[in-house]
Amino acid sequence: MGGGKTLTIPERAQVDLMVQLKMSVSLISARIHCSRTVIKSYISGPVAYGTSKRTGRPRKLKQRDERNVARAVPNTMKSAKDIDAVKAEWSKIQLSYLANLSNSMPNRIFQVIQKNGGFTSY
Repeated sequence: MGGGKTLTIPERAQVDLMVQLKMSVSLISARIHCSRTVIKSYISGPVAYGTSKRTGRPRKLKQRDERNVARAVPNTMKSAKDIDAVKAEWSKIQLSYLANLSNSMPNRIFQVIQKNGGFTSY
């Protein structure tokens, strides 16, 4: 989730005043031009509002790069010759090799988590 709009100091003062005047959340959000969720979040804890830190790992690729990859994948195999070549290579892989890969997946995932998405020994 991305960070949404937060209330500025003057907007917070306006919300405080409107709350004292017993205005509804809908009316406050209409006057401030902000969502009701943001207003409710501020009203529920004005002291802690806007102080929480974002959690989670930062993305490795920008969204633009992800879109470019998604567009490039279907364009890589346009001809039937390419598709036949890929099928031929896949048929050469032994089932025991794929089973070994599948069985080692929990260890691989554990290492990726430990390395925070960095390089692993695999």
